[in-house]
Amino acid sequence: MKTPVTLLRSFAAITLTFLVAKGTWAQSGCTAYAGNIEVDFGPACLQNGAATLSGTPSPDAVVPPGFTSTYLLSRTNGLIIEQMGPAPSFTVNSVDVWRIHRLVSDPSTLDLDMVQPGTTTIYDLQALTTQGGGAACASISMTGAAAKTMECEEPCMAFASGMMMDSSLICLDQGTATFTATTAGASTIPPGFQQTFLLTRTNGLIIEGIAATPTFTVNSEDVWRIHNLIYDPATLDLGMIDLGVTTAYDLQAQLLQGGGEICASLDISGAPVKTGNCPPACTAGAGTVYTDQPDVCLWDGTAELNAQPAGDAVIPAGFNLAYYLAEGDDPAVLIGISTDPTFTVGSTGQYSIHAFVYDPNTFDPASVVIYGSTVMELNALLMQGGGGICASLDLTGTSFLVTDCTPACDADAGAMLSEDPTPCLVDGTAQLMAVSFGDTVVPPGFTLGFLLSEGSDLVVEAISGDPSFTVDGVGLYHIHAFVYDPATWDPAMMDFGTTTIYDLNATLVQGGGSLCASLDVLGAVFEVAICVPPCDAGLDSTITVCLSDPAFPLFPILGGTPCPGGMWLSPFAEVLNGEFDPSANTAGVYMYVVTLPNGLMDTAFVTVNVLECPDLAPTAKPFAPGRTNSTVSVGTVDCADVLVLFPNPATDHVQITLPSGLSAWGRITLVDVGGRTVNPRVEQVATGTFRLDVRNLSTGVWTVRITSGKEQFTARFVR
Repeated sequence: MKTPVTLLRSFAAITLTFLVAKGTWAQSGCTAYAGNIEVDFGPACLQNGAATLSGTPSPDAVVPPGFTSTYLLSRTNGLIIEQMGPAPSFTVNSVDVWRIHRLVSDPSTLDLDMVQPGTTTIYDLQALTTQGGGAACASISMTGAAAKTMECEEPCMAFASGMMMDSSLICLDQGTATFTATTAGASTIPPGFQQTFLLTRTNGLIIEGIAATPTFTVNSEDVWRIHNLIYDPATLDLGMIDLGVTTAYDLQAQLLQGGGEICASLDISGAPVKTGNCPPACTAGAGTVYTDQPDVCLWDGTAELNAQPAGDAVIPAGFNLAYYLAEGDDPAVLIGISTDPTFTVGSTGQYSIHAFVYDPNTFDPASVVIYGSTVMELNALLMQGGGGICASLDLTGTSFLVTDCTPACDADAGAMLSEDPTPCLVDGTAQLMAVSFGDTVVPPGFTLGFLLSEGSDLVVEAISGDPSFTVDGVGLYHIHAFVYDPATWDPAMMDFGTTTIYDLNATLVQGGGSLCASLDVLGAVFEVAICVPPCDAGLDSTITVCLSDPAFPLFPILGGTPCPGGMWLSPFAEVLNGEFDPSANTAGVYMYVVTLPNGLMDTAFVTVNVLECPDLAPTAKPFAPGRTNSTVSVGTVDCADVLVLFPNPATDHVQITLPSGLSAWGRITLVDVGGRTVNPRVEQVATGTFRLDVRNLSTGVWTVRITSGKEQFTARFVR
């Protein structure tokens, strides 16, 4: 029997076909953007068998109208989706590595009911979106910090919040200065624990004081910090602190957080403050500037930025007013200085103009490295930024966005539709043909071409002037329309077999590049497969006929759905015309061979038994049905004088019934088609009936030969 051909479709290809059926052909204008999710790696402790993991979405996500945000929890580095919800918070109950992802999608084009928790992965879902080469306009945050859960032994619940100081500089008044810090959040003080505050000096964090409130008085110039400490007096004795010697680092080393064994929490960063003899107050004020044209076009390679002073600057005697030009946002880099708030730039981007009031006797503008220093680095030199120079800088300034206002790219590749999305591989090839939706725009001088890509990565394999390609392998293919200007793009620029559709799209204006061209990124989808043939060689059959019966065709004897036009072979591998004549042809196994459309060969067998049937009396009975598994019976026979084998074909055993009157036998031998003789295992089950063990025989046609005196009887069976 032959093995049936089974077709397997990949999960991504099936899903793409589902989306096509809903008419959701994603275009390159998908604006959905999931942003990122920040997650505390932890490890998070499982308490009572559970832990809650939460993420913080970045504020730059783009959720178009009609779209929704869904948060997905994945497990392991395989990103197996375990939970979904409307908020980035999930409760888990096992030790593992987890990630929280944000999905921005249109529920009408991406049905999340198909997600099977514990089976579907983030990679599977991404493959359905335009972000991963699929059809649905959607965006998934694929990366981000992972979170790990673990079983924690006797967790230390003490937590000391951070501290804040209202000022970074406190002036000594008559040799002393008093300062107070405030907590930056809620502390956790377990039962039996206490809260206290430490004063440390210098960056070495030398402990100089301990108090129940975060207020301290000092009498020297130095850098100080106030730290929050939550501790259990039963396990941590503060009397061991030697003021002026012991450091906060020494104390932390005894705590669990510092590698020690004591459960306590110390805010090691503290709230810093500097004390000193303060000079007279700096009265300089940069004021503010504004602009009526924050959006500026770049024409002929240049753009002019104009700001207006608001008139609120304070310029002490001997001080000057100047303006800095900065580029970028975070950080903003200083790229120019002028006494006039007007600058000319030669590239697109984000710019800002900042007013600056300074004393030329204490500050030289040339000391600031243009194209090297940032706005914040300049501010750090000034008193307003913690430095020592009396000057004033407008940190915010007024912003400009410079864009290239050259004519827009009008090329539009439109969309493609496959004529047959599931073509068959016939004689080793398949023809892929696509048609346009009719929305293609080809500007004057431009050319419409078509690209063939292979696989889910959309690797470009060929380019043609027609949307028709011949392929010689099974798998996923796409045909993409491509409108381009031959003066700016040449097919020789492509590395066929390596460059992907995504690589090409990234060079185009539509993909964030600079080349005016249009590419249908999704294209027409094809899944080429080896198709199941409609017919085969049929099913094996057996027939018993009389030597005197007329000739008959073998094809109707086959079972199943045999293909016509095949080739018949005799037991001696001779080619026959498919007709059996009992008086002329040899009894045995006849093979039927057909070639399937996929190029493979299939076979079936018809076993023909020929009996020398005597003339039947009127009372003769038909041939006993228990002695053959014939599908067609020709004539009637009397089996009293023949050797009968059953079942035929056989798998384990063959029952042999001797001719009438022959109850003894001399020898039983088996002969294969090659003439090899085998002495089989035989046991007698009744008078004239024996059972032959054929389990160890090779598959094929075997002849049973029984010798009794001078008589010899033969019959054939199929193993």
